[in-house]
Amino acid sequence: MFAQSDNDPLSICVAQLDSTLGAIFSQVRHLVEENLQLWERVIAEGRQPDARDLALLRPAIEQMLQACGTFGCGGGVVVEPGCLGDRKMHLEWWHLVDGGKTLPLRPNFDRNRENFYDYTEMLWYSRPRDLGKSVVEGPYIDLYGTNMYVLTFTVPMYVQGRFIGVAGLDLSLHNVERLLIQSLMRLENEALLLAADGRVIASNTPNWMIGDLAQSLLQLAPELAERRPLGAPDAGWSLVHLPGLRAAA
Repeated sequence: MFAQSDNDPLSICVAQLDSTLGAIFSQVRHLVEENLQLWERVIAEGRQPDARDLALLRPAIEQMLQACGTFGCGGGVVVEPGCLGDRKMHLEWWHLVDGGKTLPLRPNFDRNRENFYDYTEMLWYSRPRDLGKSVVEGPYIDLYGTNMYVLTFTVPMYVQGRFIGVAGLDLSLHNVERLLIQSLMRLENEALLLAADGRVIASNTPNWMIGDLAQSLLQLAPELAERRPLGAPDAGWSLVHLPGLRAAA
């Protein structure tokens, strides 16, 4: 069996991973607060928010992306249909391009066109809406934005008890993986970080590739593998520690 002390390498690794997740979610929650303050000001003026109001969030969105350094590749707020006064659907979403500049994401919201973008069906939107809690989706390829392998962190937003959308952050999995592996490489045994659906987010051996479905590892008996759910329950991530020593690099 594996050691359970708070000072053992596995516990230290879990704490480091939890700290990383907590720092990411804190950036998104800060954007939530910025948006809610804006929303409340507009309501106090006796009117319904519109797209021009949400454009004022750009500095806060850029600050969030810059705070993430090379990890962040896009972020913003996505509005529940019917909540704005001038548009049925809308997102105030910006993505990073070369030189640290940001460009707006402008998908097609015309239902009569073939490339209609229905974000309400995306898991990163529907799960926070339906569950009322923050989520992490991915890894997946962002076909509608950066075409990169990403993780999407989203937090639901409510005004006066009404769901008004989500705030979110896309992180480049390629860059985040390097950070996560730094923690996993401190372990002598083979270890994997798994998403809620059992997909590999990071591993300290070449035996597993990002995106591999390793769901069976979540159900292994304790003597075959130790699973540690991370302390950030919104992520649904688990660290799976296998009994075999990992091969030296």
